[in-house]
Amino acid sequence: MRTLTVLLLTGGPGGGKTESAAWLKKKLEEEGFGVVVVPEAATELLLAGLDWRNSMENFDFQKAQLELGLFREELYKKYGSKLYNPNVIILCDRGVLDGSGFIEPELFDKILQEKGLDRNELLKRYDAIFHLETAGRNNDNFYTLKNNKARIETASEAAMEDEILVRTYKNHPCHVIIHSQKDVEAKFSNLLCEVNRFLAQKGIRAEQRSQV
Repeated sequence: MRTLTVLLLTGGPGGGKTESAAWLKKKLEEEGFGVVVVPEAATELLLAGLDWRNSMENFDFQKAQLELGLFREELYKKYGSKLYNPNVIILCDRGVLDGSGFIEPELFDKILQEKGLDRNELLKRYDAIFHLETAGRNNDNFYTLKNNKARIETASEAAMEDEILVRTYKNHPCHVIIHSQKDVEAKFSNLLCEVNRFLAQKGIRAEQRSQV
C-alpha cells in the first residue's frame, strides 16, 4: 500500500529548520522512505528581490509567500506521489500559516479572507507539525544571522516570532515542540526520534528492501 505523509517543520528564525530538513531527509531515506523537501518560500522571495523590508509592503509579501507556499506544497505532493518508493514523506520547510508570525494578526486574517481560506482547514494539510524552537529563545549566544542571508531578526525578535508560531499551530492534533539545545546534533536526533514515534503510532513503515 502506498502512503504519502506530510510533515511540517516550523518555528522562529534560527531554529535550524532548513538544516534539519536536509539532515532528516538523509536519515529517513536511510530508513527506506522516499523523501521530498518543500523549500521555504520566504527566503526564495527575499533573495529574488521581493523584499518587504525595503522594496514592498509586508502585506503584499505575505500574500506572495502564502500563494507560493500553497502552490509548492500541492506540486510536491502531486509529483512526490509518483516516486517509485511507495512510502513517501513530504517535508515542508515552513508552512502556509507561518506568515502569521511576521505580520499583524488582523492583516494576516485579512489575507486569508481575501483568499477564501480557513485556518483550521489549512492546519489539516499537515499530518504532523514539529516546531523547532529558535536558538534566540534560550541561548542568545548561539543565535546567528550568518547562516541565512535573508535573516535580519534579533534574538529577542526571533523569540517573539517563535512564540506566535507556537500559538498558530498549537491546535493541531500532533504538534510537537523540539526545544533549542546547544548541541545541534542532539536537537536533530530528538527531531528524528519524535518523527519516528509519530510514524510508528500511525503504522507508517518504510519499504523493506531485500539484502543483496
